[in-house]
Amino acid sequence: MIEMDKIINAFKRFFNKRSLKYGSNSIILIAAVVGIAILVNVLVGMADVKLDLTANKLFSLTDVTRNVLKDLKQDVTIIGLFDDAKIGVETDPQYKEVTDLLSLYGKNGHIKVEYIDPDKNPGIIKKLDEQNTMKLAKNDFIVKSTINGKDKKKKLGYYDLFNVQTDQQTFQQSMTGSNAEQGITGAIKYVSSEKTPVVYFTEGHSEIDVNSDYKLVKQFLETNNYEVKTINLTTAGKIPEDAEIVVVASPKNDLSMPERDAIEAYLKAGGKAVFMFDYLSNDPDFNNFNSLLSGYNVAVDYDKVKETDANRHSANDPYTILLDVSSNAVVSQSSQIVLKDSRSISILKNTKEYIKPISLIKTGNTAIGEPASASRGENMQGPLDIAVAVENSGGEKVSKILVMGNATFVSDSSSRQYANYYQYGAIFFVQSLNWMFDKKDEVVVPTKNYEAIQINITQLQATMMGIVLVIILPLIILGIGLFVFLRRRHL
Repeated sequence: MIEMDKIINAFKRFFNKRSLKYGSNSIILIAAVVGIAILVNVLVGMADVKLDLTANKLFSLTDVTRNVLKDLKQDVTIIGLFDDAKIGVETDPQYKEVTDLLSLYGKNGHIKVEYIDPDKNPGIIKKLDEQNTMKLAKNDFIVKSTINGKDKKKKLGYYDLFNVQTDQQTFQQSMTGSNAEQGITGAIKYVSSEKTPVVYFTEGHSEIDVNSDYKLVKQFLETNNYEVKTINLTTAGKIPEDAEIVVVASPKNDLSMPERDAIEAYLKAGGKAVFMFDYLSNDPDFNNFNSLLSGYNVAVDYDKVKETDANRHSANDPYTILLDVSSNAVVSQSSQIVLKDSRSISILKNTKEYIKPISLIKTGNTAIGEPASASRGENMQGPLDIAVAVENSGGEKVSKILVMGNATFVSDSSSRQYANYYQYGAIFFVQSLNWMFDKKDEVVVPTKNYEAIQINITQLQATMMGIVLVIILPLIILGIGLFVFLRRRHL
């Protein structure tokens, strides 16, 4: 009995030790923290909650896409032509970003996302593209739906999903942003729409070629449910019946009278057109263009816009100017765009009730319009209109036009020179077309640029941070540890 009492007293003394008490408390606290962490992870996993902490929300859907998906009535299938388990092995690792984004689309009841590896299913490409019109290949995506019993398909390739810039010095390509949401949402709109408006770009006046230096514009239009074609009015004789919009981009010579009459007849029947003119050093006359535009109370000026305020133009180049685009009846997104070598557009004073001009882009008072040649008169003082939209209800049907004193702002070369501003110009262009179809509230999904967050510090700041991190902070931690040790030693 005495031996048993000794054993019990020994256990009591052991468990009453201060070190064991504090140690037990620490163990219990650690176990509680680990348990809470495990519980939170389980709950988050069950709820499938993910936080997108990227600056441009690369892994989230914009409100534009959410609205498109909310209004979607057609079933849409999105097929990735690769094994999604082999991303980073057989495909670019960046495709993981696309598949993560597609998982969000797949939550919509009308969207089905699947991946088929052509290596394992060799006949899939032939099945999806029987006539080989889309030139499908491994790692492409295809978006398809059935409208009125007919299949409607859209291919999305590498350059439709990622924004790639080429260095003009080294010719090296670098990925600067994601077009994935823009491309996928645009493709869904395209395949689920009963009608896809056709945009014709004119040829025959040395205009900008939509297939060579407007490739990005063409892609932007096609990803926003427009079909792009070209037309030579001299050979065609008239505007095709399927034309919803006609675009004249930077003509170098005037219209002929038959061409002018063909466009006028098209507009009187409710047509829509975009006229974009660049400053030209040889200063050709645009009499037939201005004769046509006078019916909309506007005219193309023979000048070159110069900005005298150094804060509003590019360094050492007063003809490359930064202009504000404010939200108005035509465009719903305010932004800034860069315009190089522009000419001004005049709103004529011959006011008519059925003609409604809207100034979209205007310079400040510090800008001037220098005459293109000595015979064109004197300088015009700002503010000067650079882009004007006009609605004319005086014809058989309501017609709309956009007249702009710059066409290169949405060219491929401009995207390389002014990459930070290019997409705002492209959005302005597409929203102007949307206005023509009374789709002003249809905001365009922008490119999501990859942003590297940098902190710029001086040499002094770097030295101070080094002292704090390498010397002061370790000494503080050592001091706290020593203090806790000495205090516990005397407990």
